[in-house]
Amino acid sequence: MSWDKIGYEDKLLVWNEIMEAEEYVYTVGVAGEEFFKGLKEKRIVGSKCPKCGKVYVPARLYCEDCFIKTEFINITSKPYIYTYTIIYADENGNKLEKPQVVALVRFENTNGGLLAFVEGEVEIGKEVEILEYKIPLIVRVK
Repeated sequence: MSWDKIGYEDKLLVWNEIMEAEEYVYTVGVAGEEFFKGLKEKRIVGSKCPKCGKVYVPARLYCEDCFIKTEFINITSKPYIYTYTIIYADENGNKLEKPQVVALVRFENTNGGLLAFVEGEVEIGKEVEILEYKIPLIVRVK
């Protein structure tokens, strides 16, 4: 492994060279595992703070305001398009055959959201139906 880290107080670090790693394990943590388990079961799992009632999507282990452990809950509120963008080219700059709409889907009365590929006429605030429970979600505008 070879790399050079340059850092200064109050400034960003700069990493030169590529860090070589033959194998690594990434864990999504307890809340992430619960969230992904929910996706496999076609559920959206969030978490609710027992103190302030704030609901997070995707699930988080602790409330960012109260700093106490949250409880996992199934999100049943309506998903809607919070914002979106249209992609016309792939990562190499090649024009896509069909533009791809990517949106941030939020759920009523929750904090956070999930990325989704959108089918249909996209519009901010429009309710969507979840077609596939994966990351990103696949949704259709209602």
